[in-house]
Amino acid sequence: MLMKTKITLLLFSALFLIVTACGSDVDERFVKRWTLTKVVGFGPEKDEILGINNVFFDLRDDETFDARWYKDSTDYEDLSGKWLTTKYGDKVDLFLFYGPGQKKSKIFTITKVDDKLMVMNLSNIDHVFTAK
Repeated sequence: MLMKTKITLLLFSALFLIVTACGSDVDERFVKRWTLTKVVGFGPEKDEILGINNVFFDLRDDETFDARWYKDSTDYEDLSGKWLTTKYGDKVDLFLFYGPGQKKSKIFTITKVDDKLMVMNLSNIDHVFTAK
């Protein structure tokens, strides 16, 4: 298991180095502060538990970001580092590289993005973010 983790980290590090070495075009649709405003299928009584208005991504045009994401089911962690996107079909993967030396990463599948709305699909549940 430890070997798989090391290989995965090595692959993500290599991907990050390749993308940064080649230069990348920032997808301007993402350059905003996105705040979680709704989780489809859950009502207002679950807002605090789901992180409504607490979970966010502040994606900047210099490819840096600050974010607050779930640490576990009851707590959040603040992240900062570099971000990039990769488009495939009608979806976009949002990659976040964070931590010391940006060695940690998270990948999110974005199913919709426009000027004011971003929909992220996690475990087949749509998380709706609004640009602020």
